[in-house]
Amino acid sequence: MVNNSVFGTDRQRCMAPSLTSVYPTDKLDRLAARTDTALLVAALFLPRFSLPFGNTALLFDLLVIGLILLYQFFSGKLFIQYDRLLWFLFFVLTLTCSLLFNFKNTMLTSYAQTTVFFSLFTLIRTSTASQYRRTLQTFQFLVMLLSCLAIAQFPAQFVVDGKKLINFFGIFPDFLLNPDSTAIRELRLGSLSLLKSNGIFLPEPSNLSQIAVFGILIEVLEFRRPRYLLIITAGFLLAYSGTGLMVLFLFLPLAGLRHSKAGLSVLLIVMFALGLFATGLIHTSPFANRTGEFETQGSSGFARFTAPVLLTAKLAHTGSLQGWLIGNGPASIKTYIGDVWYGSAMTTWFKIFYEDGIIGSFVFACFLASCFRRSRCPGLVIMAIVFNFLFMQGTMTLAIPLCTLSRVEPRRVRFADTTRGPSSFGATVQTV
Repeated sequence: MVNNSVFGTDRQRCMAPSLTSVYPTDKLDRLAARTDTALLVAALFLPRFSLPFGNTALLFDLLVIGLILLYQFFSGKLFIQYDRLLWFLFFVLTLTCSLLFNFKNTMLTSYAQTTVFFSLFTLIRTSTASQYRRTLQTFQFLVMLLSCLAIAQFPAQFVVDGKKLINFFGIFPDFLLNPDSTAIRELRLGSLSLLKSNGIFLPEPSNLSQIAVFGILIEVLEFRRPRYLLIITAGFLLAYSGTGLMVLFLFLPLAGLRHSKAGLSVLLIVMFALGLFATGLIHTSPFANRTGEFETQGSSGFARFTAPVLLTAKLAHTGSLQGWLIGNGPASIKTYIGDVWYGSAMTTWFKIFYEDGIIGSFVFACFLASCFRRSRCPGLVIMAIVFNFLFMQGTMTLAIPLCTLSRVEPRRVRFADTTRGPSSFGATVQTV
């Protein structure tokens, strides 16, 4: 593999030694781990907060993550990978064509948000195994902390007003809490009405269940600490969400098949969950009642799996050739879904297909593949994150610190000419 610079083939070769000469490797690892900690805290604890900006709102988590990565890039700690940049430019080109052929002023905000957010996926750094392990440990600690909050939140609603607890008892001004990203979900157990746990800081219980699934998978694959497994599993169950449950059913058995120790961790999770069900601490009816959601209009299962198939069939009869090839423009899915009789279906894969067309969807898939290539993140966790994003409307914010930012050190080929000194230019583009 050869590392190339934008301005010369020798500059990147000289760039890496200069960094390690200024900072010891261990110090670089600690600095990278601190950066990942800040990114993870923003992704897990700030998604409910926003800053009003005209007719829209700037989400705090994306704003903080963007500023951190921008600072890291201009300080020389991050660089842009060539193949990611190439696929990103192709993706922006298809997105721009879709915008221009279907132009409406309402599309500009969605176009800008998509472009800026996925541009962050092009940033990478070469990390060591020990540094990335610290990142995973930090993520696991934060997920366990959210699970502890969820465990405490559920019985706390018998003492205080659960809705006021979710809204922080008015500590934060209302204009900082984004109402569009906060959903209070009720749990009905006979005549009793309770609130599902969302970990307080997450928008809704389904987000807690999704994040808990990632924590369970990482713990099973990498660490296998019983206390982490039990606490995260309890928080996952108290979310009473079918979203994370489906992801867990799909990927936890695969994690258990990796080796015998992982299988024992999976067995511990299953036995612990069965024990909670048997004692009545966790009710089984909310989970059992969701098995028929794929046929029930208005349910989340119908909206995520059945409705997109029906929409695709409808589009086959009513869609234009232009719409099939280059899409119908950013944010156009909202108008299309509003015209169908079976209601909302915001599954991400259909949204991408409808707005960007076949060409844009293919380019986007190639872009994501280039971003996850050579990642230090366990492959099964990457698969779970992508599945959750495409089918469960999950966020990709966590994919930046967990998957795309840290990559395996590529093999380097030394050039015969070693007499030239390093270039004075700043940012670099690397090909692997």
